[in-house]
Amino acid sequence: WRVEYRGPWNGGTLATAGNLVLQGTADGKLVAYRADNGKELWHFPTQTGVVAPPITYEIDGEQYISVNVGWGGAFALVFGEYVQAESLPNVSRVLTFKLGGKASLPPVTWTPAVVFNPPELTANADTIKLGFETYQDTCMGCHGLNAVSGLLIPDLRGSAFLWDEKGWEAVVRGGQLKDRGMASFADNISAEESEAIRSYVIQQ
Repeated sequence: WRVEYRGPWNGGTLATAGNLVLQGTADGKLVAYRADNGKELWHFPTQTGVVAPPITYEIDGEQYISVNVGWGGAFALVFGEYVQAESLPNVSRVLTFKLGGKASLPPVTWTPAVVFNPPELTANADTIKLGFETYQDTCMGCHGLNAVSGLLIPDLRGSAFLWDEKGWEAVVRGGQLKDRGMASFADNISAEESEAIRSYVIQQ
C-alpha cells in the first residue's frame, strides 16, 4: 500500500509490533495507519511540519510514542514558497502520546507572514540578472529559492535593509550581524554583486 501526501519532506516512519505504522507529515500531522493494509486509524494536528521519525518506548508497562516536530533540513530553508503557502509556523518541540491521553496543544497564535515594503526598483535588467545569479549561487541555501524564505531564517523581501544600501553592504560584506549567524561574505561577493542582490530582492 502507499499514501499520497500534499508535498515532499514528510517524516520518517515507525512500525510497531501492534500492526501500526506512524509518520509525521510536512503539512502538520502525525498519522497512524494499519501496517497490513494502510488504513488510516488516527491523526493528530501537530501545528507545524514534521521531519523526524516517531519513536516508541515503554515506562512502567505503559507504551508511549514521541516525535520531535518542527521544520528542519534543506527543504525548509530552500523551498519557502511551500512553507509559506501552507501557513505553518515553525514550532519546535517534542510531542508525546499514550493510550487514553487527554492533553491538547495550545492554539496557534500566529502564522508565518512577511510584511512587504520595498523601495522603488531603479536597477536595470543586467543588474537584476547579476543579482539573481549571485543570490542563487550564494544566498539561496539559507534564504530560500527565488528569495522566498521558509522563515527559519529571515525573508529578505521584508528586510528594512532593502532601503539602506550602506546598511545592506554592512551586513552582507561587513559582517554586522555575524553574532546572529549572518557571517561576512566579503570573500565571496563583490560590492557590485552585493548591490545587485539587493536589487534582485527588491524586484522579488
